[in-house]
Amino acid sequence: MAYKIVEFDGKYSILKGDTISIPHSSGNSDYKMFLEDIALGNDTVEGPDVVAPSYVELRIAAYPGLADQLDMQYWDGVNGTTTWADAIQAVKDEHPTSITGGTTVGDVPAWVQEESDAWLANDQLVKYTNAVERLSQYIVADGRTEVTEEVVIGSEHALDENGDMILDESDSADYVYVMQDITRTRVLATAIDPVEPTITRAVYSDDPTEEITEETIENPVITQDNAERAEAQAIVDATPQAVIDTYNGE
Repeated sequence: MAYKIVEFDGKYSILKGDTISIPHSSGNSDYKMFLEDIALGNDTVEGPDVVAPSYVELRIAAYPGLADQLDMQYWDGVNGTTTWADAIQAVKDEHPTSITGGTTVGDVPAWVQEESDAWLANDQLVKYTNAVERLSQYIVADGRTEVTEEVVIGSEHALDENGDMILDESDSADYVYVMQDITRTRVLATAIDPVEPTITRAVYSDDPTEEITEETIENPVITQDNAERAEAQAIVDATPQAVIDTYNGE
């Protein structure tokens, strides 16, 4: 069911079907769904109606007021002029009966495309971010080695092979000794063993007289991990470069 843009007094709303009126408001959930439908091509949108008046409406708006017409007629009678008839004829000539009027469909406002494009870019950025994070996780079939880093926790005097403090010969001051960092190893990620590549499961027959057999299949944990990684990679591959640049802060 297509959307219809409605314009009234310079303000817009969106009509969905015959009963649902959606405000042009970024905080409205129905409006967000509208942008999603347009951005993803799930639905179409039609511009606002443009009403062109017929000659009847145009003439009514252009005719002099009743008081002015009566005044013209009075002075035409006094002076023998045709001021009133000339004024009426001028309006008829300006708006001939060939102007039948009618309703046409106008262009879709530019903001529809602009805001649906912005919605799509944000949606792609969120999905790309999640996909990159998913791909950064370890492969369950391979496991993960321990990840560590050395952290400086202080300093101490450097000692030579005899256990004596080493003087800093590059410093002109007396008795300035070389200092060295004291570090410790911090574990950033613990090691995780790879899961078993296959599992054995029982296979039951519809015939209760037949024996239960076994089959070996790929470990479902590996199957799910591979599927999720493939889905994430597909998202990364399909992401426009402009969205990737935004993710990278460019």
